[in-house]
Amino acid sequence: LGNRYYLEKQQFLLEILNHVSEPLMNEQWRLLGQQLVTDKEQYVVYNERMTRFHDAFKLGKLLPREASYNPLNADHYEQTLGLYTFFYNTRDWYTLWQNICWARMYINPGIFVQALMQVLLKREDYQALIMPKVYELWPESYHDAVTVSEARKFNFANFWSIQENEQDIIEEVHPQEMEPFALEGGPLRNSQEWLQAMADVNILRMKEKPQQSRNKLKHLLEDIGWQSYWYYLNMGIVLAKEESQDQLQEWWYYQLSQILARYKLERYGQQLPYKKLSLDNDNYKITKIFDEYLKKLESLVDEAIASRSYIQANGSFINLDVENNWLIGLRELFPYDWTQFVYEDAEFKPQLLLDPRTSLRSEYFYYFAERLLHCYYWYRQAFQSNNIRKSYIPKDLSITDVEISPLITYDQPVDVDLSNLLHEKHFYIAGQFMWPFTLHKRQYRLQQMDFSYTLDVSSNNRTQSVIFRTFLTTSVTGSVHREPFYHLDSFLTVLYPGLNRITRESKEFNGLIGDHISLTELYKFVKLAERDDYYEFPMNISTPNCGFPRRLILPRGGQGNPVRMRLMIVATSYDFKACQGNELNCDFSKGISRWDELPLGYPFDKLMAEDSSRDSEIFGEYAYWKEVEIVHED
Repeated sequence: LGNRYYLEKQQFLLEILNHVSEPLMNEQWRLLGQQLVTDKEQYVVYNERMTRFHDAFKLGKLLPREASYNPLNADHYEQTLGLYTFFYNTRDWYTLWQNICWARMYINPGIFVQALMQVLLKREDYQALIMPKVYELWPESYHDAVTVSEARKFNFANFWSIQENEQDIIEEVHPQEMEPFALEGGPLRNSQEWLQAMADVNILRMKEKPQQSRNKLKHLLEDIGWQSYWYYLNMGIVLAKEESQDQLQEWWYYQLSQILARYKLERYGQQLPYKKLSLDNDNYKITKIFDEYLKKLESLVDEAIASRSYIQANGSFINLDVENNWLIGLRELFPYDWTQFVYEDAEFKPQLLLDPRTSLRSEYFYYFAERLLHCYYWYRQAFQSNNIRKSYIPKDLSITDVEISPLITYDQPVDVDLSNLLHEKHFYIAGQFMWPFTLHKRQYRLQQMDFSYTLDVSSNNRTQSVIFRTFLTTSVTGSVHREPFYHLDSFLTVLYPGLNRITRESKEFNGLIGDHISLTELYKFVKLAERDDYYEFPMNISTPNCGFPRRLILPRGGQGNPVRMRLMIVATSYDFKACQGNELNCDFSKGISRWDELPLGYPFDKLMAEDSSRDSEIFGEYAYWKEVEIVHED
């Protein structure tokens, strides 16, 4: 539960980020942010990077506020690091508070948000503070041009006097309600506390307009949860501690493989080519840059495998067959932190593919991801020993049957908060910051009904601990070469002699999150907790940033003709070496969660052979293939 000091910090954070792309109007925070704190005694460390950043500011060499920010531009990234160190190295909250206010006034909004987010992720004493979701901070990056234009032109002060003209676009919601009703933090919406918190808020909604799209994948690619997942995953990895680099690399490539598999399953369900992706138009400058990079990587990997050696960036020659030298090559050949891709002449203008907020909206992303992952698994397969894998194949165990409840998807209405698109002047009355109304857009997004599956497992003559991994794939039988396998679930259980019946609910699957409270509601709940001594602010009011949307684990089903797919369940012996990390909250300081020492994604962490029907890891009594159908209902 949040105390008074926490609530003050949380209120400040939400107010300073309100309309972050516009000049700061809050007079209280403007007065506090007149000067950057340069007294070295106020910092745990005052380093050369901080000196360079401050000198660049005094000389007017920092990126202007109105300029486009490109996180892959080397100069922009260096400025971000400079501001980050001014935030991170502060000794106390007051110094950080003043620096945040200063940066909000004078620093480019992209640099400011990036540096602030990293501090809240990396400083343990501030991790409890809740940042607005990225698609609420920058709604213009996630919505079409018409929506953005209409929201920015909306004048709340004149809404009732010219309502006849506005009614075609925006309506007031009576009674007060927002979709969806069910949120991750519990029964918040339409509760007595919600009605009390939102009592002075006018809820406005942009009317739905029927849209026809020829893009069969729009419901996935333009989903704000799908796009923001990749953004937060990468934000968490940036500036992580050096000692966790190998774990983070494996985890990043595993997450990339999951995104690619889920995308391919959507293509399969929409009857589009999915096994090998192609590039329809390679005339763009940026696609040519990526293509050249991957061609060079493919050549280097081919040469490393053929010669069993590698020449490092510093000119050193290493034999990849000696000890763990192949891991050195792996680190150099396959960067995972997007900041390792910064380059000097990166363009300033926004680009869909290069912006971590919107990368997943570009279909080029998946083509390049497929090629990158092919190189990655090709290299690992050539050098990594397979001896350990065989010891995990369980004995005296047989999966005899699998039952699954109906798999049903549907289009669910959701109200997305567009308040940061409105002009900032609407949020100030007589110079005081207020939040008198909120503007939402009603959208329909992919959702699924909860489901469960039950395993019948026979364990012969002994009690044993076993891990089950469950994957979703296409209905193609025989060879699984080039088939996508999406990791749905994994869990540890104890099997007893005889028949064991195990049921798993989709709500129990690891690493998934539900819906979170909107930016407006969050602010109003903070204000309610400040003025009402009897209301205790719940610290679980939002959702972890690095969780994958639970509603997107199934591809869109078929209407009339169900989409036929298969579940694949495989059992492995437990080695009592499980590790529990905190990556769900984008915190990698404690490493990565894993069940055992098997590679993440096992048994599909490799290139499947064309004659994969003989693969002992996926065909045997300890594995089970189950045909399923996914139906889409109105």
